[in-house]
Amino acid sequence: MPPTKWQKRSHVVSEGNASSLLKASTGLRLSDRVSLRMPLEVSWATSTSAIVKHIAETLLVSRNGGVVRLDEKLLAGQELHLRRSQDGDHWKSARARVVAEIDQEPPHSFIYAIHILDPECDFWDIDFPPPDRSEEAIARLLMECSFCQQREVIYMNETQVKSFEIRKCVAHPCKQCGYPTIWIDSLSEGRSADDPAENPAAEERRANRRRHSRLKARILACLRSRAFQEEICVCEDLSKGGLSFRSRNHYPEGMRLEVAVPYTAGTGTIFVPIRIIFSQDIPAAGLYRHGAAYIKPAFNT
Repeated sequence: MPPTKWQKRSHVVSEGNASSLLKASTGLRLSDRVSLRMPLEVSWATSTSAIVKHIAETLLVSRNGGVVRLDEKLLAGQELHLRRSQDGDHWKSARARVVAEIDQEPPHSFIYAIHILDPECDFWDIDFPPPDRSEEAIARLLMECSFCQQREVIYMNETQVKSFEIRKCVAHPCKQCGYPTIWIDSLSEGRSADDPAENPAAEERRANRRRHSRLKARILACLRSRAFQEEICVCEDLSKGGLSFRSRNHYPEGMRLEVAVPYTAGTGTIFVPIRIIFSQDIPAAGLYRHGAAYIKPAFNT
């Protein structure tokens, strides 16, 4: 499914606003935010106590909330009753609150940040690992067990990235199965010539600044920024501290973007903030090589 206008135009601003608003309103440590489409039934009581029901769609989900698209105007603070269909006639429900309206999509769609009121409620049926474990990850992806379909945000190490690059799957312990199983991409529920040699001195300076070993891997990534439309690019290497990639666009040093790596269209992708460290022109290929460092979020402790 192609990216929406909101994703192309306002993803960085809106997701950042949603994250800040949710954190300010809850004081809770936030999890990763997964770009995932999921239909929801949303209902609420009007001022006359009438119950209104609408179908909404998620754009982002996190442990304690998300970002949803709804064809109805709501105010911040409005309490909602969420329901999502599970197997057969089974439904899962949760109480939530509108944190803020963060964008609009003409003619009648509104984008809201919502907060799930019960912090122990696993409404999305996704296992979000503690954010402090991300320090050891060089990539992250929403995946599902190929046996029981349990979904989890997986922080990948070098071995898992190599496996995913070759086989599009990884071996990972499944809490529900009770033993290691094969994990694959989790799909959204609503988805319908040689380079010039580098400057050796510059490369040596960069190598001396690196604190993390780098994994050579040619896998796809997705970039988002306020200045450019969403772009699919090729990563050249990954580390716990950052990555390098080739792009059609020139991103200047110091620029902030968001990246999802690895990236597969139509799956649950996880975007994290990065800052461009260097940018190098590759005239023969009509591309630019960039190096970027992950920006660590300031989680509450």
